[in-house]
Amino acid sequence: MQNTTQREIEIALAISDMYQLLAMSLHLPTREFVKGLLDGSVAEDIQAILEEIGFGHEKAEQLAASLKSLPEQKKPLEEMLAELRQEYTRLFTHPKEPEISVYETLFRYNPEVDEVKPSLFISPAALDAERCYKKAGLILSKEVNEPADHIATEMEFMMFLYLQKAKALQEDNRQEVERREGEIKEFYEVHLQKWAKEFYDRCVESNHSEVYKALGEVGSMFVEAMLAD
Repeated sequence: MQNTTQREIEIALAISDMYQLLAMSLHLPTREFVKGLLDGSVAEDIQAILEEIGFGHEKAEQLAASLKSLPEQKKPLEEMLAELRQEYTRLFTHPKEPEISVYETLFRYNPEVDEVKPSLFISPAALDAERCYKKAGLILSKEVNEPADHIATEMEFMMFLYLQKAKALQEDNRQEVERREGEIKEFYEVHLQKWAKEFYDRCVESNHSEVYKALGEVGSMFVEAMLAD
């Protein structure tokens, strides 16, 4: 029984780490993140996490392969940072027409079906996401002036929930474990299953960067596995 619980803790922490990594990759690239890409540590972390949660060595290595090749390019950090920020803007935050919306509300918006284009901060998806965060005890930073249904925020929420689940397992608090598992299930059903995998699939299809293509492949496979669990 003890070994089973320890394994559950390790898996919950690994899943939390992957959600944290995915969240980081969906913000404007920082020097720290690019440094991790160039020194190979991001690729190593991805492979280790995927193996920990049961993807198998060969599959995990395959998903991390493109990112593992980045150090071989010996590209200067500032050059890579500029390239990734330019691609990030084109993909997600272009002021006129981003390739892919990072907001659940706009990603799921269909002008042929929906009569009115929804307002970001007060859309049903954003308001419900905020409700879920508050119910779970996650307080968003006041410095982050983004709608609650930003893909990175939703990833950070899952990171938080799995971390809380791991803590509850460590404390052998079954009631708290069940609470966190219920919150995870609810958020998957109400939010992530409706757009997260498709979002990452679009990242694979729509980018001009091997980095975002690789991260999209990792995100798609990971989210699909989580939804099927």
